[in-house]
Amino acid sequence: MTLTSVSTGPTRRDRLARLAVAAVFALHGIAAGSWAARIPWVKEARHLTSADLGLALMGAAIGGLTAMPVAAWLSARVDSRTLTRVLVIAVGVALPLPAFAPVLPVIFVSLVLFGAVSGVLDVAMNAQGVKVQERYGRSIMSGLHGLWSVGGLIGSASAGLVAHAGVAAPAHLLTVGVIIAVVGTLCGTRLTPAPPTAAGKVFARPDRALLLLGVITFGSLFGEAAAADWSAVYLRTAAHATPGVAAWGYAGFSLSMAAARLVGDRVVERLGAPLVVRTAALIGAVGLAVGLLVPVTPVVVVAFVLLGLGMATVVPLTFSAAGRTPGRDPGTAVAAVGTVGYGGWMIAPPVIGFVAQATSLTTALALVAVMTALIALPAGALRERPDATES
Repeated sequence: MTLTSVSTGPTRRDRLARLAVAAVFALHGIAAGSWAARIPWVKEARHLTSADLGLALMGAAIGGLTAMPVAAWLSARVDSRTLTRVLVIAVGVALPLPAFAPVLPVIFVSLVLFGAVSGVLDVAMNAQGVKVQERYGRSIMSGLHGLWSVGGLIGSASAGLVAHAGVAAPAHLLTVGVIIAVVGTLCGTRLTPAPPTAAGKVFARPDRALLLLGVITFGSLFGEAAAADWSAVYLRTAAHATPGVAAWGYAGFSLSMAAARLVGDRVVERLGAPLVVRTAALIGAVGLAVGLLVPVTPVVVVAFVLLGLGMATVVPLTFSAAGRTPGRDPGTAVAAVGTVGYGGWMIAPPVIGFVAQATSLTTALALVAVMTALIALPAGALRERPDATES
């Protein structure tokens, strides 16, 4: 069934469900942005080297990778509304744990937990968003992802203000976690019932077309994760920014992503997805390269803003293209692309950490600039096919 096959407009309940799932996306982004901005505090307060930090951040990667099959199994059996309601509370509980952890092994374990619950919530809230989108009869997913970026901006910007005021990360993240749990609980009452529609395959092996989309998504999410976990560290160490100012690297990245995603649908309609992604990827790659070559605080902040523009529309467009793949169930196709793509999000933080320890953080982030530029090569896979809208 295509989106246009829904003949009736959204009801008041559908509109409330859209607001509720949009709020959950924003809360997820707030959690990510808040944690990303306080990573320098954890690194300095716990006396971690770059390799130590990379190892600790690998905990979140392991948690997320472990969560993917669990999320797929749960999604095939449990209503996405129920999963979303439970997992948003779990994210609120898990968020402050890494800041309270006193030593590297405990930080690692706490990040495994945080990565796991964040990963399952990511799957659940996207499934809920798809259900609401079906009831609307038109695309809303780009806007939902835009609100995730808005949440990241709110989380990182507020974290910067709090850090500038001298508030330690444990107290700050505990407060944010409580807010996420409470607001998430209230939003959960307005979500749409979405029981599993089939008990078929939980996992899908991507074919060549979906693999190309997965590769594009992999490169984009690699850059997103690197910016989330290392932008503040780079500003702090290479550009010698204060802790409060360092948080604005990810804030700028999130702001540009949010703005681009909120207007992305209209730009894509005029220029087409391949051209938009190619142009944005090259802008992001060149922008980040300039920030690495000129490690001055204003230049670096602008560099992460341009990187955000480069990454903004990639994931919504690849998921949308996957859902239009002829002869494939939309949900299965999106899951296949996500399985490949989210590997980039999982491995980027530890890879950057280990490369930074062996060389420098500048060299490590140069990998992000290269991968961002390479996204332009397979962007033709985003082109809409003539038969893509067939049922």
